[in-house]
Amino acid sequence: MKTNILNKILLAFLAIITITACDDREIITVENTSAAMVVDLSTTNLFLDQNFPDNPALTISWSPAAYSVPVSVSYNVEVSADEAFTSPQLVSSVTDSNRTVTYTANQVNAAAQSIGLVANVPGKMYVRVISYLGNNAVQATSNVTSLMVTPYKLVYPDFYLVGAASYVGWTASAAQLLYKQENLSYIYTYLEKDQNFRFLGQQDWQPLNYSIDDPGTDAGNRYFKSTSSNIVFGDRENMKFTGETGIYKVVINADKTVQSLNATISPIPVFDIPQLYLVGNVAGNGWSAENAIEMTSAGTGIFEYTTTLPADAEFKFLGQKSFGTLEWGNLSAAGNSGFLGPKGDNDNIKVAGDGSSYKITVNLKAGTYKVVKQ
Repeated sequence: MKTNILNKILLAFLAIITITACDDREIITVENTSAAMVVDLSTTNLFLDQNFPDNPALTISWSPAAYSVPVSVSYNVEVSADEAFTSPQLVSSVTDSNRTVTYTANQVNAAAQSIGLVANVPGKMYVRVISYLGNNAVQATSNVTSLMVTPYKLVYPDFYLVGAASYVGWTASAAQLLYKQENLSYIYTYLEKDQNFRFLGQQDWQPLNYSIDDPGTDAGNRYFKSTSSNIVFGDRENMKFTGETGIYKVVINADKTVQSLNATISPIPVFDIPQLYLVGNVAGNGWSAENAIEMTSAGTGIFEYTTTLPADAEFKFLGQKSFGTLEWGNLSAAGNSGFLGPKGDNDNIKVAGDGSSYKITVNLKAGTYKVVKQ
């Protein structure tokens, strides 16, 4: 009994000591005492040469920011089209140990165009450095300096769709290339509900991967700043498609200020149709929809037909013997891009044949077609 009482007294005594120690603990406040100062740009007038995109083009140096106690400091290098930094663009983040950074012509070119500078026209780029602790805490801003930059026309990346949500699954070597026009890449293709996917920069897993810009995504894969509501974070490498399974128009805007990804349901959301027909100035058809030529099924949503093609061959694909709802042609405009567009977003497929035999293959699920000389 006495032992229990002594134990309780001892525990109470220890608790009092602990509380006193906690009350006496010093609270340290960290304050910024001076901002980083941009002290040097390697040049004030920069003409970017697209023939040497990987050559060093610009070096920025700055003095360190100072804080009231010794702490590890990080820095963001930002650029803007105006001195007030109304719409700043992040170029890169730098650790405390590095206060000099060199950018290639391609990197400076991308930064210049992110603030709206026009290709082949000299424009002013403003530069500043933001110092911060931890998660952008206790920020301080440097002075602003500037240089004149003449950018070249930006070449936007290629995007290849891969993943369980896609037509090709997880086979990187078969990843689907999107049709590209300037900063826009797009395709009408199959997406499956509640499945993961991502984009590659090549038909291989490395080196380029593009996924949602989310803290949970691997740092090297963060790209899309915004997505449509049916595309969400999937896991550390991928995004997830949450819409209903079907054919969607997938659109990427690769403009550095946008970097968006959207998937909207196609006007023709189905691909598994019983028959596909060929109409145009081929095989004696003469654009007669009621006499459209029946193609041969080669799988779900896949059809083939072999015929001779003249120099001025033009044709489309119909899902019925009329110019009705089910109609496909070359994506967006007349031509032979190999990408299908549904009614309302297509034009004639135009092939300069030589009178020889050609095999025409259509894949409605993938959103592609091929015309191959036999």
